Amino acid sequence: MPVQEREPYDSHINDVSSNFEPSPVSLQAPSTADVGLTMATEFSIMAAGLLMVSLFGRLLGPVALGEYLLLRRVLAWLFAGAVLGLGNALPRYIARSVQRPAAERRAYFLGASASLVGFTSCVGLILYAGRQSFARWMFGDAKLANLILPLGLMLIGQAAQTAAYGFYRGILAMRRANATQLCNFALIPIAVMLLLYRTHSVAWIVGVTGALTVIAAGLFARLILRQFAKVPSPRVRPYAVELLRYGVGRVPGDFGGAALFALGPMIAVHYLPMTQVAYLLLGSNFLMVVGYAAGPLGVVLLSKLSMMLSQDRLEDVRVSLGHLAGAVLDLSIFVCLQLAVFADVLVRVWVGSTFLPGTSIVRLLILAVPPYLFYMTLRSSIDAVTVKPRNAGNVLVAVVVYLALTGVTLKLLPATFLLEEIAGCLVVALAILGALTARTFGQLYNTRIPWSRCAPTMIAAAVLGGLSFAFRQVVGFHESSVLTVCFELLISGVFLSVLIKLDSPWLGFVWKMAFPGRRPLGVAARGEKYA
Repeated sequence: MPVQEREPYDSHINDVSSNFEPSPVSLQAPSTADVGLTMATEFSIMAAGLLMVSLFGRLLGPVALGEYLLLRRVLAWLFAGAVLGLGNALPRYIARSVQRPAAERRAYFLGASASLVGFTSCVGLILYAGRQSFARWMFGDAKLANLILPLGLMLIGQAAQTAAYGFYRGILAMRRANATQLCNFALIPIAVMLLLYRTHSVAWIVGVTGALTVIAAGLFARLILRQFAKVPSPRVRPYAVELLRYGVGRVPGDFGGAALFALGPMIAVHYLPMTQVAYLLLGSNFLMVVGYAAGPLGVVLLSKLSMMLSQDRLEDVRVSLGHLAGAVLDLSIFVCLQLAVFADVLVRVWVGSTFLPGTSIVRLLILAVPPYLFYMTLRSSIDAVTVKPRNAGNVLVAVVVYLALTGVTLKLLPATFLLEEIAGCLVVALAILGALTARTFGQLYNTRIPWSRCAPTMIAAAVLGGLSFAFRQVVGFHESSVLTVCFELLISGVFLSVLIKLDSPWLGFVWKMAFPGRRPLGVAARGEKYA
């Protein structure tokens, strides 16, 4: 039967509960507030990331931008493996222990922190010891060995930050959790960039950012440990093993998911100059920015769903996830088509006209927005219901397909279109990943993706995409950015009106959660529809 793969607490946890009185954590913040607060933080982080890319492109040039984007992609790939799956494991087990002794939460945090910082430090030392070889392999040139030390510092800093963030995320203290994110991923990078951009050194900018991230993460960790100053600590090792048993099984999936975006540029840099590889990196950045929109939902969902499932509130979970799936279907099609039509305008505004030759690569990768957003949104719901690494299996299938297709295209097709070939292979792989995620979601929750229910709004999104394309044909492809923004606001308003007119179930559900007691959106306003 679905939704029966949850594991009981291990015996060592039950032993601890007999020694200490429970010290429950208050979890009074509603999920809508959690998501709203997290969305604001994620938006700020996304804006900071976009600004960093823009500053690199405009102030330091295409080569520096290519190096920076490739370094970030390699960092994300290595971090996905070095984090040992604890990014999800820690908040999950913290959430499950909120009504249990505080000593358990302390032990989970200490176990995760030691594992994260210890392992990433070892990885950083190995990278630095073989920096010439690793630079040649990852960046295509041994002369870029000066990027290895910054890479190691960023690994350690993000690992320490993951422990602090995971603890706060687990107890749904989203203000503190978001403060760690905002500090490490927005304030520090922007401040360092503004201070050091005149050095024109990617190594210096990223290296100083990494060092400051380590310091900031240490300060946040100290604040957490201060909460447990008078709490007796049980043996940490059993709790670390518990976390690793859940997390390590997911490492292949996380590692593979990051590999989907890292391997293509790493291959391309061995055949093409960095200025051209930057086009592929920009295109994947567009795709990942859209994926960030699902970040707040995933951040809150894993902890929230784990709590709801532990209380056997399965029907509530099904209803919520059904509306979530419907929202992804509706919005992803609309966003995909609008981005594809106006990709050249976005590239010009973001990084300058120098990168316009790469617009075709960007448009090709944007086609993967719906399946990628589907995966990003629903993966937390899969992790919450089972200890088995189901996401990992889906991701590994997609990675194998991606590598196989890339290998075939490298052998059979001309290198002239190498970037288009790699981008096309990624789109196919992400489409497979989205389909596998939908299948797994349906199996675990014994529910179906609401394709037919969302068909009218998906058709409306396609029609509005056609109108946007017609607009480009009428006004030309050199219209001002202001005109584009005004048109997009109009089109978005029309799409929202269509959702309301069609009495979209997910929109009504969100309205009811955000404004309880007020009349739902839509003509019918059938209260039972959003129950």
